[in-house]
Amino acid sequence: MKVVIVGGGIAGCATAYYLAKDGHQVTLFERDSLASHASGFAQGGLRPVIRGSRQPEYQNLSDFSIGLHRQLAADLSGSGTGEEYSDFHQKGSVLLIQDETEAEESKHVYESYTDYHQYDCRWLSFGELSHIDARISTQVIGGLYFGVAYELDPYKLTLGIWQAAESMGAKLINREITGLKVEGDAVVGVRTCDSVVDADVVVIAAGPWTAGMLGQLDVEVPVSPLRGQILRLDAPGPPLKISLWWDTDYATSKSDGLLWIGTTEEEVGFDDRTTYDARERIIGSAVEMLPYLSEAELVQQTACLRPMTPDKMPIIDASLPLKNLVVSTGGGRQGIALGPGMGMATAALVTGNEPPIDVSGFSLKRFG
Repeated sequence: MKVVIVGGGIAGCATAYYLAKDGHQVTLFERDSLASHASGFAQGGLRPVIRGSRQPEYQNLSDFSIGLHRQLAADLSGSGTGEEYSDFHQKGSVLLIQDETEAEESKHVYESYTDYHQYDCRWLSFGELSHIDARISTQVIGGLYFGVAYELDPYKLTLGIWQAAESMGAKLINREITGLKVEGDAVVGVRTCDSVVDADVVVIAAGPWTAGMLGQLDVEVPVSPLRGQILRLDAPGPPLKISLWWDTDYATSKSDGLLWIGTTEEEVGFDDRTTYDARERIIGSAVEMLPYLSEAELVQQTACLRPMTPDKMPIIDASLPLKNLVVSTGGGRQGIALGPGMGMATAALVTGNEPPIDVSGFSLKRFG
């Protein structure tokens, strides 16, 4: 099949990879550069969805996609570690708890994992956490530990997946799509400012820009930008051995030698500028959990626009008013973790096959 994909983030590149792997002719359009938006600026932590905290279909997609991450790390690196292309490695993750009520809930979560040993989930008291890192604040009373969690470099990951797709024949065009070519009730290609490219199927994986692109055709896709800001610090002392999470924030030492902390969730339209207020809030939250960071030096502040839907679940759908059109977007804060799963499922929908994971819950129909 001749497939055009619009959007060079993790969802678009993963879709291109799985289609090219099956021998299809793939052309990917990206107006800027690959991974130049949310996929290139994310934190890159992969950890299981806490049981009961999200919809079952979301949890299944997350588990499936993290499995694909492990497979990609072996397939694309050649060494079985993935370090050659994405800095993929296993790294324990702890959800820090400050409240007794939340602690009881977390202990119940831990107990629910007793039959799921592949997750290596444990409840750790503050004393046990102190043995891992004595710099954690005494305001913390414990934490939910996930041993089977991973970390990677999202920018390297997205580029690595695309390079693999390109080696199998996929083609990249750095040009903005001005519209879709429609004949009757079917999409038959895309338009740029100076050309038309025909296609059997068009995939729109343009993140928060998907809504505006398809809105021109009266196809309503409820996805909007959610700004997230991240700080990189030069922190004193040794790096953190595990990644730490609390509320909407986190702290983790990355392969660049810096400590990354974040993040914000801001509904500010398509404004991707960094702000002083966000910097102060993120630093304040991190210092509360890790007091030693009051001595850290700010090295860099970044911001990106994540594609977010009203129910915080992705949209993966081929049952649209126009034929030969597939939508894949809305990964939100977990876009990197969900990316390979979204890509494989989208590729299946493009070819008319049954996806390897049930994506019926990610249809546009759920919005009415």
